[in-house]
Amino acid sequence: MTFISSSALIGVSAVALMACTSSSFADDTSSVADPKPALMIDSGEGEAIQFPLHPTTRLADASSNQAGLSLFEIEVPANSAGAPPHTHAHEDEFFYVREGTVTFMADGERKMISPGGLVMLPRGGSHALWNAGDTDATLLVGTSEGEFDDFFDAVAMEVASAGDLTPPEIGAIVGRVGAERGIIIDMSLVPDDVRPLYGMPPKDQ
Repeated sequence: MTFISSSALIGVSAVALMACTSSSFADDTSSVADPKPALMIDSGEGEAIQFPLHPTTRLADASSNQAGLSLFEIEVPANSAGAPPHTHAHEDEFFYVREGTVTFMADGERKMISPGGLVMLPRGGSHALWNAGDTDATLLVGTSEGEFDDFFDAVAMEVASAGDLTPPEIGAIVGRVGAERGIIIDMSLVPDDVRPLYGMPPKDQ
């Protein structure tokens, strides 16, 4: 029986590893027909969107990366609603709380999330968020590839072109633009104790 020395075995293994790596690398790079450039956004360099419900800044749009990830920063003022109960048909959504404390409701369950906390919301599940505290909150919001990428822009443009609108009229635009993108709002799911944050009277009125 012939034995291969350890040094020869190491040499053969190294050559095989290099060949496999080179082949894999070639396959990976050839599958990327249009590689995306790196995106580096410093504080204050995002694109402000005049969304009427809360201050919103775009950090990355779906066209900036192969995964189709959209990333925004939103501010939810103290004692205010952040998003009404809604369901996404086409994208998953995640939130990372940077400042303040925000209450999330997902599939009927509530949880208060403090700075550094993360919330992952798969498509198809109902969720909402609000800030019932006395401190403004800042969150990073991301969505997977889907139809949400231009939602904030579309609402902002319609509201701006319509001129002075009442809150219910703005809400109607939000609902319609959302529905066009598979985002269905259901205000009947707003919990009784936070209805005032959404501008809704108590149910007994």
